[in-house]
Amino acid sequence: MTHRTGLPLTLLYAALFFELGINLPFFPLWLRSQALDDAAIGIVLAVPLVLRIVANPIVTALADETGRLRGTLIACAVAVSIGTALFGLASGFAAIVAVVALVALAQGPLIALTDALTLRILRDRDTAERDYGRIRLWGSLAFAAANVGAGWVLTVLAPWSIIALLSAAAAATAVAALLVPAPPPPRLAEARSSGPSAGVPAATAGLVLLAAAVAGPALIQASHAAVYAFSTLHWQTQGLSSPVVGALWATGIVGEVMVFAIAGRFAVGRRGALALLAASGLAAIVRWLGMASDPSLPVLVALQLGHGLSFGATHLGSVFLLMRLVENRQSAQAQGWLAAAWALAMAILTQLAGQLSASWGQAIYLLMAAAATIGLTLVAGVALARMRSVEASV
Repeated sequence: MTHRTGLPLTLLYAALFFELGINLPFFPLWLRSQALDDAAIGIVLAVPLVLRIVANPIVTALADETGRLRGTLIACAVAVSIGTALFGLASGFAAIVAVVALVALAQGPLIALTDALTLRILRDRDTAERDYGRIRLWGSLAFAAANVGAGWVLTVLAPWSIIALLSAAAAATAVAALLVPAPPPPRLAEARSSGPSAGVPAATAGLVLLAAAVAGPALIQASHAAVYAFSTLHWQTQGLSSPVVGALWATGIVGEVMVFAIAGRFAVGRRGALALLAASGLAAIVRWLGMASDPSLPVLVALQLGHGLSFGATHLGSVFLLMRLVENRQSAQAQGWLAAAWALAMAILTQLAGQLSASWGQAIYLLMAAAATIGLTLVAGVALARMRSVEASV
C-alpha cells in the first residue's frame, strides 16, 4: 500500500464514519425534538434499513457489472450530501420519513462500495487482510471524535445543530470520495473468467454456505439495534449528560480500534475470518446479557469496550470471509448482499425495539442476545462445513 492510495482511503473512511458518529447516537435526539414518540422514532430509523435491502444489492451489482465502482461511490456520496441538507426543511413525521428515504437510497450502499473499492485497490488478499484494518481504524477514530464532539456541541446548541453537523460531514464525505484513485484493472485471469465458478459457488452446498456466511454475521451486527436506537435516550433518562453519553459511545470505539489495529496479524484465510466471527458472536451475547441488567456506569464502560469484538471483529471477519468466498470482480456485490442482509435484520430488530422498549425496558437486550446466538450458530455451521470440506479433500 502506497501513500498515494492509503491516504485518500483513510480520509474517505474518516469522513464517512464521522458522519455516522453523529448520526447513530444523536439523530434520535433530533427526532425527539420534532415531537416523535418511541414508536415513531423506531419507524423512522427502520425505513432506511428496509430501503437498503433493495438499494444495496442493486447499486453494488451495477457497480460491478459496469466496472464503475469509483464513479458509483462518488454519485452516492454527492446524493447523500444534497439529501442531508433537506432535513433542515423537513417538518412532521411524513416529511421526515420522506427525506430519510431519499437519503437512505444513496447512503445505504456507501460502506459496501467503500469496502469493495478498498479491497480492489489493495488487490492481493493477504495484503488486504493485513492492511484493511489499519485503514479502517481511522474511520473508527473519526466516529469516536464525532461522538465526543457532537456531545459537547449539544451542551451549548439546540438539537437543530445535529442536522448542521450531519450536512457538513456529508459534504466532506463527497469531497473525500472524489480524492480516491480508481482501482487497478483486473488481472488477465480475472478478466477472462466467466460463469458460476468465477464468482459465487454454483453448487447448492456452496450457495447454502455463502448464505450462512452472509446471514450469520448480519445477525450479529443487527443485534446492535437496541443500543444504536435507544441507548442514548435511556442513558439520558438515567441522568447522564450529553458529554458522558458521547464518551460512552467513544469508549466502544477504543476497543474497536484495537481490534482493527491487530486483527490483520491473525485473520489470515478463512479460518482466521471464522475465528474473528466466533469471538464476535460470543462477545455480543455477553454484552447484551450485561446490558439487560441495566448496569451501573463502571460496568457500562466495560460493556461498551466490548464493542471492539461485538462490532469490530464481526465487520472484519465478514469482510475477509466474503473476500475468500467470491472473486474480486464480484466483491462489491458480495458486500452489498451482506449489507442488505444486515439491513433486513436490523430493520426487524429496530422496529421490535421501538414497539417493545416502553414495556420491556432494558430487557429488550435479551432479544438482541437471542439474535446474536442465532448468528453465532450460523457461523459455527460455516466453520463445520469448511472442516468437512477440508477432510473430504484429504
